[in-house]
Amino acid sequence: MDKILIIDDNNCIRSMLKFLLNEHEVLEAKDGETGVTILKKEKNIKLVITDYQLPGIDGLEIIKWLKVYRPEMAIILISACTKIIVGAKKLEIEHAFPKPFQDTDHILKEINRIMGR
Repeated sequence: MDKILIIDDNNCIRSMLKFLLNEHEVLEAKDGETGVTILKKEKNIKLVITDYQLPGIDGLEIIKWLKVYRPEMAIILISACTKIIVGAKKLEIEHAFPKPFQDTDHILKEINRIMGR
C-alpha cells in the first residue's frame, strides 16, 4: 500500500492531517532529519507533505533531496508564511497550502487525486 509521509514540527498539524487521511497509511516525522531517515527506509511512500520551516533540515532541503533521490515523489508544501506558498512554483512544487488550513476539503481532494483515489 502506498504511504503518505507528513513532516511537520507542529504536533497539532500532524494529528489533524493524520485524522483527515484516515483512509491512507500515514507516517509522521517531527523534523526534517527524521523525515529523510524515513524516506531512505520506506520505499512505498507516494506523497510527502512537508512544512517549510522545520528544525534542522528544513523543507527546502527536503524538497531538494527528493528532487535528486526520489524524483517520482509527489510533494505538498505547507507553510504559515504566505511568501513561501506564493514562491512554491519556483521550487517546482505544484501543490502548496497555507497554514492554518482554511479549506480541508480542498486539501483532501488534492491528496486523494495524487494517491489515485
